[in-house]
Amino acid sequence: MIKIKKRNSTKKILKEEENIEQLQKQELESLQQLKKEVEKNIGPHPLTKITKSDIGRSIVGALIGTIGHFAFFYGAELAERISLPRATLLYFFSLIVCFFFMYYSGFRKVKEIKVLRFIPIRMAIVYIISIIVVILSLLIFGFVDATSNFEYIYKIVASTLLLSVLGASTADILGKEE
Repeated sequence: MIKIKKRNSTKKILKEEENIEQLQKQELESLQQLKKEVEKNIGPHPLTKITKSDIGRSIVGALIGTIGHFAFFYGAELAERISLPRATLLYFFSLIVCFFFMYYSGFRKVKEIKVLRFIPIRMAIVYIISIIVVILSLLIFGFVDATSNFEYIYKIVASTLLLSVLGASTADILGKEE
């Protein structure tokens, strides 16, 4: 009778150990799943790198900002009426708007890098793309050509640049959580 009780108690203990092992396996799997989710979420912030996709979005945004609103029509009109110092002021204003737009729409949340070191690079890319898109748009629509003088090109680009920068900056920050 004592042997039967020992066998039953041994079976119960083995069964409990198996249950404990099963629970431990489930807990381990759960922890591994949590680890994968945490690793996925702590990857680099999407604003901390510049990709071909970012450049493409900036080009599309600059095109929408410039051509979508036909800003170059008004830019051509304004270019005839503004002075060179005012045009230069528009270039700086567009650059400042680009900085603040990017900073307040996403870079404030970036903690993995030094924002003041990285944002100028990203901003310069968006700004240069915007200038190129404006010039190409003006060329395509015939507002400037090889015979246009530098002062006129400088002023017409300045008067159109702000919308282009806004479009490019908007496109640059959209869709970052890929």
